[in-house]
Amino acid sequence: MATTGPVFIHSLFRSASTYFFQKFRAIESFACYQEPFNESLAALNHAWRHYRLLEPPTLPGLRHPQLDRPYFYEFWEARQHLRGLYHASFAYRQYFARAGQLPAAQRAWISAIIEHARGRPLLQFCRSSGRAAALRSLYGGTHLHLWREPRAQWWSYKTADYFDSVSRHIYRSAHLPEALRVVRRMAGIPRSRFRHPPPRGNYVMFYGLWLDAWLRLCANSDLSINVDRIALDPTENAECARRLAGLVGHAIDLSDIRTSGMVFTPEEEPFYTEAEQAVHAVFARNGHATTQALEAATTAAADARRAHEGRTHDAAAEQNLRLAAISLMHCLAGGGRPGGGRWPYRWYPRRLHDYVRWALSRLRQRRSPPTAQGGELVGENESCRAAVQPQPGQPS
Repeated sequence: MATTGPVFIHSLFRSASTYFFQKFRAIESFACYQEPFNESLAALNHAWRHYRLLEPPTLPGLRHPQLDRPYFYEFWEARQHLRGLYHASFAYRQYFARAGQLPAAQRAWISAIIEHARGRPLLQFCRSSGRAAALRSLYGGTHLHLWREPRAQWWSYKTADYFDSVSRHIYRSAHLPEALRVVRRMAGIPRSRFRHPPPRGNYVMFYGLWLDAWLRLCANSDLSINVDRIALDPTENAECARRLAGLVGHAIDLSDIRTSGMVFTPEEEPFYTEAEQAVHAVFARNGHATTQALEAATTAAADARRAHEGRTHDAAAEQNLRLAAISLMHCLAGGGRPGGGRWPYRWYPRRLHDYVRWALSRLRQRRSPPTAQGGELVGENESCRAAVQPQPGQPS
């Protein structure tokens, strides 16, 4: 069991990656680097832009833990050694490693981070699934995989237009696997960045990336952590903490982790299952995954959903909010607005969360405000709450 060497955390966005980053950052022996492929790190290449690495987060709608230092503080500390090494293509253009090999420029970048770390390096990624195998082959170390149930995570992406935008960028990356090329066509992703696919296409777009990441990261990680289950099951939480301590050589308390889940009604099932089965068929037909691996992904996602059943949820109210948002997504995809007609050009909402905020401001809510129990928000829809009551945050 490796308790030395670098630690790599891999996940998609909205998967508690900032929570785990904070836990490791609190350990003095670690030097923690958040999102080494984040496009904001281009600021390292120009001395007059280095101050931007210390700016507070600006993206609203996220519920990250409060950090004692800026997100990119460690990069700022090592700025003299890292200047000129980051390339804009790292974020999305080179998201997938060609023939399993990390490009030379990315090798130089990651190697410099590890070499100049002031402690045991920990690198937390949200853009690494397409190159996790290459990173493991080159650097060894300990690799952790964080994941969430895909249906609720898709709704979590709706807290800001940024996340759908990122998904679209990934689908335009070089060396995109053939299976994802087919998914891209099936999703009907518009060429214009101001247009959005309809709801089914939007979910297909997300689920294709979720499934690809789940398959790759499960195969290339020492520990795969379902955030839903460790947040809701004390026994699984304790077992995860035990295994994590054995891998990294430090005890880490995970008892305060929280997650926002949903309970989906039977009436909603066809929307998701049809899209998921279509993506599975593409992956199987193109040899991207075996039938056994696809069945394992389906089972794991269903188990994660069941973890939220029996908790404090108003399933009908959550469904109504989801249906309202889906209706708005249909309108946004077609350029229309609720009640018919079209938006005047100067008012046209170019971001989905702006559209949802506009609609919800005109709905008279009959439900009482959500309450907090044990630090977890109860009985609320994550995406719509974020649209009405934005909070400061940073992508993770």
